[in-house]
Amino acid sequence: MIFMRCRIPIASVAALLAVALAARAQTSWKLLWSDEFNGPINSTPDLSKWTYDLGNNNGWGNRELENYTSLPENAHMDGNGHLVIHVASTSGAYTSARLKTQGLFTVQYGRIEARIKLPSGQGIWPAFWMLGGDIAIAGWPQCGEIDIMENIGKEPATNHGSLHGPGYSGGNPRTATYVLPGGAKFSDDFHTFAIQWSQQAISFFVDGNSYETVARSAIPAGTQWVFDHPFFLLLNVAVGGTFPGPPDSTTQFPQDMLVDYVRVYQATSDPAPAIGLGGVVDAASYGSMLAPGSLASIFGTNLGPAAAGDPFDAAAGSFKQELSGTAVFVNGISAALTYVSANQINFQVPWETLAGTLLNVEVWRDGVLGNPAPVTLSPAAPSVFAAGGAALLTCAGGAPSPGSECSLWGNGLGATNPPQQNGVPSSTTALAATASPCRLLLGGVEAAVKYCGAAPALIIYQISFVFPFGVTSNNGRLQAAITVNGSTTAFVISLN
Repeated sequence: MIFMRCRIPIASVAALLAVALAARAQTSWKLLWSDEFNGPINSTPDLSKWTYDLGNNNGWGNRELENYTSLPENAHMDGNGHLVIHVASTSGAYTSARLKTQGLFTVQYGRIEARIKLPSGQGIWPAFWMLGGDIAIAGWPQCGEIDIMENIGKEPATNHGSLHGPGYSGGNPRTATYVLPGGAKFSDDFHTFAIQWSQQAISFFVDGNSYETVARSAIPAGTQWVFDHPFFLLLNVAVGGTFPGPPDSTTQFPQDMLVDYVRVYQATSDPAPAIGLGGVVDAASYGSMLAPGSLASIFGTNLGPAAAGDPFDAAAGSFKQELSGTAVFVNGISAALTYVSANQINFQVPWETLAGTLLNVEVWRDGVLGNPAPVTLSPAAPSVFAAGGAALLTCAGGAPSPGSECSLWGNGLGATNPPQQNGVPSSTTALAATASPCRLLLGGVEAAVKYCGAAPALIIYQISFVFPFGVTSNNGRLQAAITVNGSTTAFVISLN
């Protein structure tokens, strides 16, 4: 913006640990400052971290139309871990909020990141950005401006990342855009917006994907690099202005921007957790396919303490999201942990994680983030839990036989109705079937699936079916396959 959540047995991991665990060379980051916006509903922003810009200030140099206030109506917590910047329209007048850390917190270099769900509509102009702390003395653009997230409502899939300085400002900044794939809109869901800023360059990211790097040598000849001093943070939603244009008859009010967190890290030489080259895998199959809600495993070094304690919080009725100083972030979202050790973490992929786009999984230990492991989730990534190379199978009467009722224990079968909660075992009284039906083939013969959904009292899935007639095996081993939402995985059942 111009001027401005019953535990799962841990399978043997010897074969995986034999794989080289050398992590990708990268910068480790230590948390310096953050706001997670976990205040009670309708509470106002933390005044030890944020202050406000107020009024219209002659359109803030951009012919903007909004009037910024410090009223709770315009900036408050929703009680679900989000800051709400609320834009209201009354008789053609617009009110909003512009929060800043000026006078309270500045940073020079590091990784600055926020997870935000944007508003949308013609004339709506949300931003997450930074200004040089010397603005009162140097003025703009000599103070420098870094636009981490800037969107105009008429471009609902486009984020602008920009640098403004003397000779490259206003309508002529160093800028690039990131466009969401597949027709998605930034107002559909939360996304992460970040920069990594060093003395030599500033790189811009959306959902962990780098789309622009501006080196200090790449600014226009004869101009000055003004990004070697502390900057403060801003969050706001403007209305109208020279960039987006004014609202029109298609623009709907009110509008809300939801901010999940803002986190600031700085580079560190402190020991960091390291995800091995195998990355992140399905905890049942050790395959690479994952879905929201999947149980997953990370293998590496220095991931956690040798003995991390019980990950289940009995009082809360859920698995913890931090255990003995260890956490896992999936595109910035804290994951429920089911096991933590020095070389392995098992966790549940958060249900709200985006599918279909490349994202990063990171391990956080004692405030230090390790190397990112890229993953792309599918809506469903079916697998079954196994032991000794064969699926875990339970049948009425013991051994499977034609007509007997049996169950398999699954992972990654996708969303359920009703939805499940992160790290919370499924209800024992209300069954939650998968949103997409499950198809089960045993030896090429389709089995009659009686139930496919969340396993009661667990955070895995149960596939209950009638063992079909006419099935043939190879020395007691039966080839099988499960399909959910177009994704199919093959596995083996032992009949012995």
